[in-house]
Amino acid sequence: MKLLPIGSKQIAFVSYDDQSSQMHIQYHTGQTLTCSGIKPEQYQSLLQSPNRYDMIMKLTTEQSFLPPRIQ
Repeated sequence: MKLLPIGSKQIAFVSYDDQSSQMHIQYHTGQTLTCSGIKPEQYQSLLQSPNRYDMIMKLTTEQSFLPPRIQ
Protein backbone atom coordinates (compact mmCIF):
# COMPACT_ATOMS: atom_id res chain seq x y z
CA MET A 1 0.00 0.00 0.00
CA LYS A 2 1.24 3.42 -0.90
CA LEU A 3 0.52 6.42 1.27
CA LEU A 4 -1.18 9.36 -0.40
CA PRO A 5 -0.58 12.68 1.40
CA ILE A 6 -3.71 14.81 1.66
CA GLY A 7 -2.45 18.17 2.88
CA SER A 8 -5.33 18.81 5.23
CA LYS A 9 -5.44 19.99 8.84
CA GLN A 10 -7.42 16.87 9.81
CA ILE A 11 -6.20 14.11 7.46
CA ALA A 12 -2.51 13.27 7.13
CA PHE A 13 -2.76 10.64 4.41
CA VAL A 14 -4.80 7.79 2.98
CA SER A 15 -3.84 4.36 1.75
CA TYR A 16 -5.77 1.92 -0.39
CA ASP A 17 -5.88 -1.87 -0.37
CA ASP A 18 -7.19 -3.04 -3.73
CA GLN A 19 -7.44 -6.65 -2.53
CA SER A 20 -10.02 -5.79 0.14
CA SER A 21 -11.39 -2.59 -1.52
CA GLN A 22 -10.64 -0.64 1.66
CA MET A 23 -9.35 2.89 2.01
CA HIS A 24 -7.59 3.72 5.27
CA ILE A 25 -7.78 7.37 6.33
CA GLN A 26 -5.03 8.37 8.77
CA TYR A 27 -5.79 11.45 10.85
CA HIS A 28 -3.16 13.71 12.40
CA THR A 29 -4.50 12.58 15.80
CA GLY A 30 -3.26 9.05 15.07
CA GLN A 31 -6.74 7.64 14.54
CA THR A 32 -7.34 5.52 11.42
CA LEU A 33 -10.74 5.19 9.78
CA THR A 34 -11.25 2.25 7.43
CA CYS A 35 -13.78 2.75 4.66
CA SER A 36 -14.87 -0.41 2.87
CA GLY A 37 -16.34 -0.83 -0.59
CA ILE A 38 -14.09 1.67 -2.34
CA LYS A 39 -13.69 0.60 -5.95
CA PRO A 40 -10.32 0.98 -7.70
CA GLU A 41 -11.80 3.57 -10.08
CA GLN A 42 -13.04 5.61 -7.11
CA TYR A 43 -9.56 5.61 -5.60
CA GLN A 44 -8.14 6.55 -8.99
CA SER A 45 -10.46 9.56 -9.06
CA LEU A 46 -9.03 10.55 -5.67
CA LEU A 47 -5.50 10.32 -7.07
CA GLN A 48 -6.43 12.63 -9.95
CA SER A 49 -8.50 15.08 -7.94
CA PRO A 50 -7.21 18.65 -7.52
CA ASN A 51 -8.97 18.74 -4.12
CA ARG A 52 -8.31 15.41 -2.43
CA TYR A 53 -9.96 16.38 0.85
CA ASP A 54 -13.28 17.12 -0.86
CA MET A 55 -13.05 13.88 -2.83
CA ILE A 56 -12.46 11.91 0.39
CA MET A 57 -15.55 13.54 1.91
CA LYS A 58 -17.57 12.55 -1.16
CA LEU A 59 -16.32 8.97 -1.13
CA THR A 60 -16.84 8.49 2.60
CA THR A 61 -20.45 9.68 2.56
CA GLU A 62 -21.20 6.96 -0.01
CA GLN A 63 -19.45 4.05 1.72
CA SER A 64 -19.64 1.99 4.89
CA PHE A 65 -17.09 2.21 7.66
CA LEU A 66 -15.34 -0.26 9.87
CA PRO A 67 -14.76 0.80 13.49
CA PRO A 68 -11.85 3.21 13.88
CA ARG A 69 -8.49 1.73 14.82
CA ILE A 70 -6.41 3.47 17.43
CA GLN A 71 -2.71 2.89 16.92
